[in-house]
Amino acid sequence: MNWLGIVGDALWIVSLAIMAGASHRAWRRVPPETKMPLQFSRDGRAIMRVPRHIALLLIPGIAFLISLMLMWQNRQTVPGSDALVLFGIRATLAGVFALYHLRWLEAAMSQLDQEGALRS
Repeated sequence: MNWLGIVGDALWIVSLAIMAGASHRAWRRVPPETKMPLQFSRDGRAIMRVPRHIALLLIPGIAFLISLMLMWQNRQTVPGSDALVLFGIRATLAGVFALYHLRWLEAAMSQLDQEGALRS
């Protein structure tokens, strides 16, 4: 394993930890029976709602599976230019997933707060 693989793994660990921490904080504020908005229309209305456990675990779960796939691919790659490209993909996707999850969570929590569905 080369240093690019180690740094790529560390970036994914940080990204997944950020998503898990944010989901954990939201989990404590959302009552168990609440359906959270998962998809929003362009005007900000919730289109699709799902139970709390699905909503808060879906994006981090998908990110975890993709991180495993990219980690496996990294282990199969010979050090060189391909490893550098794969590192760039891994680093970018780790940040994109974390930012997407945080933006979605902010919008979902804002919607639930407007509806009065959050605990204090």
